[in-house]
Amino acid sequence: MNQKKIFLKGVVLGDGGVGKTSLIIRHVDKAFGSDYKPTLGFDISLKTIILEEFQAELLIWDIGGQAIFKEIRESYLEGSHCCMLVYDITNEESFKNLENWLGELTKFSGDVPFILVGNKIDLGKNREVPKDKGEEKAKELGAVKFYEASAKSGIEVDKAFEDLTKASIDFFKKRTK
Repeated sequence: MNQKKIFLKGVVLGDGGVGKTSLIIRHVDKAFGSDYKPTLGFDISLKTIILEEFQAELLIWDIGGQAIFKEIRESYLEGSHCCMLVYDITNEESFKNLENWLGELTKFSGDVPFILVGNKIDLGKNREVPKDKGEEKAKELGAVKFYEASAKSGIEVDKAFEDLTKASIDFFKKRTK
């Protein structure tokens, strides 16, 4: 079958230290580094995902979550087709800040599909955000899907990115009809 090639811009947003870069590296390179190094500005990764009749070239923008990057972050959000909002299940503050992140996304990218990911489930003994609160927040904010994942072990990481890509393709198809 001849697939239609499309390029999609996906952004990964959330507070600094929630594991955005680790989720991307786990998905793209199938690796995990335990040393925390904050993203300075942004990084871009490319992942090809075949879904239905599409060959999606997902450009994944890893945007620094620290406040000092707010101004540049805004320009990088423009033109996004989808978003993965990430919080750390062991850090309730990162969960409380989700609405701010969604506000930034909506302001600069419009109403694009997003999924909500609670990361670091491998650290469950230090959990501050119960899974049901994450599920409720996903519904409240209008997320396409909700996952709890672990960049360290890889649990649900690929599935989350696949569903993010599928939601973006569905959004793309609706806009081009």
